[in-house]
Amino acid sequence: MKDGYNQMNYTESFENRLTALSESEMAMFRFLLDKPAGVILTVETDKILAQLLEREGLALCEPGDKVIIPEEVRNTYEEVRSDELILRWRKRNWMYKCIEAGKYLYGVMTYEALRDLFALRYPGAGMAEIMELFDSTPLYYQWFTERDGKLVLNGFEKDDYYKYLEQQIQGDVPFYVPTAEEVEELYDQGSLISRESHQKIRAFMEDNLRLDADTASIKVHDLYETVNNHVRVNDAIEAFAAGGEGGPAIEFPSDEIRFRFTELYIEMSRECRIRDNRGHDYYEMVAIMSLKGRGAGSGADGASVKNGAPVRRVKIGRNDPCPCGSGKKYKNCCGKN
Repeated sequence: MKDGYNQMNYTESFENRLTALSESEMAMFRFLLDKPAGVILTVETDKILAQLLEREGLALCEPGDKVIIPEEVRNTYEEVRSDELILRWRKRNWMYKCIEAGKYLYGVMTYEALRDLFALRYPGAGMAEIMELFDSTPLYYQWFTERDGKLVLNGFEKDDYYKYLEQQIQGDVPFYVPTAEEVEELYDQGSLISRESHQKIRAFMEDNLRLDADTASIKVHDLYETVNNHVRVNDAIEAFAAGGEGGPAIEFPSDEIRFRFTELYIEMSRECRIRDNRGHDYYEMVAIMSLKGRGAGSGADGASVKNGAPVRRVKIGRNDPCPCGSGKKYKNCCGKN
């Protein structure tokens, strides 16, 4: 039997492990709680979830793929279960999603930007609580480390790239604050591929390149990454046709279809929310730069930019930012082609 001190330590550790579970891990834990005699898992993803629970000391995997919740775990769960514990679990999971959103949108993030993300769901949270949740995030969700009072995406600290990104590219561009739904999509999909132009190119792949819906979605995600990683338009199309890592090559049935695909790719790239722009898309950046006196002030249809409203139809000038999202002028990037 544990003494009082050890029991207190075990209970505190148990609560931390429990509230650190992801939504899918928690769903598996609750499923197993309803199976006192254990259950034999046959689906591979379920087995992986069970192994993750075992790693946290919350389940026991037995021979024959049978998984049980040990009696000690059941008893401790009954002792600590409360509305406050469930709320803390929900807040920690929302923090995971905020960190994931920052990973795809910002690259360099202020603490205030993290607070704005967290406030999308918990507007009353104080900075102390937010930082406690951030600091206690498991390592496999820790995409950021602190540098110069900022949160810097892992890898961006190399050769002080984050300083170049912030000072030479982003400047004083405000942080785009996504919707809670966009945060969820970034967490689930790794990119925002639900926008109109993204759906158009996905449908084009299905209709003209005979890709199934799942493959087309993966390809849209891959194309999204080429924009975020400054890949030139022609190079991105060539990589797409080559099939990528281990994927089959894709043949365009005609030059006309290839040309239309390229048009759709450029259109899609303008709606991509990228790190260089602190999460803004091309149209929003044109509007922001116009208000700062650094860019064109009206769209091709003559509509002026007012109150920061995105310009939806823009003729690309040689000195405008390149629609591929590189942060360079069009004439020095894709305009060379």
